[in-house]
Amino acid sequence: MVRQDWSDEDLVQQLKERNPDALETLIARYSREIYYFIRLILNGVGVVQDAEECVNDLFVAAWQEIETFDASRGTLRTWLTMRAKYIALDRRRQLCRRQVHAVQPAEENGQWAAADGSGGRKGNRWGGQEAENRVPLPPHPDTSMELLLEQNERREELRLALATLPELDRYLIYQRYFRFASTEELAARTGLTRHAIDTRLWRARKSLREALKEYAHEYERI
Repeated sequence: MVRQDWSDEDLVQQLKERNPDALETLIARYSREIYYFIRLILNGVGVVQDAEECVNDLFVAAWQEIETFDASRGTLRTWLTMRAKYIALDRRRQLCRRQVHAVQPAEENGQWAAADGSGGRKGNRWGGQEAENRVPLPPHPDTSMELLLEQNERREELRLALATLPELDRYLIYQRYFRFASTEELAARTGLTRHAIDTRLWRARKSLREALKEYAHEYERI
């Protein structure tokens, strides 16, 4: 039974307790957006069934590996989306390899026919029925989409890392590096000395680097 009244935190807890209703609720809540997300990654290769199988694989993995979810590292949606990305990219690579292999026999037959001097007859890879039935090479992966996905991940990682900083440090980082406020302006707004501002910014940058490194290491295991 789908439980609309459960929060994502409740949902994770019920999944860990192996409640079948939790899996049904997870699928009802996220399957649609995950499906369209995977379709974007598989754009240009594969069919609807490939996207559906990726979605199924994702929810099986979520059910089996829910213990690896760490709420301090991100939301349930982020965890599912990152896993969906890797599953879909693996499927895309498989489909590309499969299509390339399907082309090779036709290419080889055409080369041998040309060597035999068969010209434009059926076996010639440059014309005739054989050429018409050739499987086209898949397009190059949509690097712009993959880049967009990577950028979204980086933004989420930065947001989570910033959340680990004290409120004043978050304010200083935002004003200094996103609003381009000078050290003098920050000192005037906060009442701190310029030296204190520089020290807090240095410590905040160090903390961000460590948090981002830890975040990346954690999700390398996904």
